[in-house]
Amino acid sequence: MDTMTIETLQTSHVLVLFYGHKMLLTIGKLDFMFALFLYLSMHQLIFCSSLRQKSLQWIYAYIITDHLLLARFFLLYTVHAQSTNCQPSRAWVLFICYFQVIIDNYFNISEVYILLALNLFRYAQIVQNQNVYEAPTSLMIASRLSLYLIPLVAVVIPLIAGWNCIKESIRGSCSILCTNIYIEIFNLIFAFASPILLNIWVICACVHHI
Repeated sequence: MDTMTIETLQTSHVLVLFYGHKMLLTIGKLDFMFALFLYLSMHQLIFCSSLRQKSLQWIYAYIITDHLLLARFFLLYTVHAQSTNCQPSRAWVLFICYFQVIIDNYFNISEVYILLALNLFRYAQIVQNQNVYEAPTSLMIASRLSLYLIPLVAVVIPLIAGWNCIKESIRGSCSILCTNIYIEIFNLIFAFASPILLNIWVICACVHHI
């Protein structure tokens, strides 16, 4: 092996070590920023009594869901970036794919319906002049549980029944594929069209009343 080839290999090795170290520093910096952001958010909610109000519960639910989506991104980014196994086991790939697809779709659908619940409560306050946040605690808990369970059922049941399937990707992002056009239309209506159209209708009704 000639001198030029040896120098090229040494240079390549140094570059790999440099960029690998730089990538690890970047991951560490992102993890630190996320942890700091999460800590400051929780600190404000715990120690600032003016922020702990019933009227802000849907906003907090949306923010917490956003935090969980962000945590999911950092977790999967760390798994993909720091994985050294070029051919991971089938079980590991399936676990990551199902985790990624279910969590991503569940939280995104939940956020849309949380916004819908927030706008419906505002509609009741503005148009009906009712303080809906003074409703019985059991009713509020039931509404919250139903809001979180319905998206979960809508995501998990089609996978169990075989109506949806997962397109696997070892290094990339996994995705859901519908087995027929009817399931695809149902997912589109349930996850996006219905809540978005209802949100627009409620907002327009509030603006018209004002």
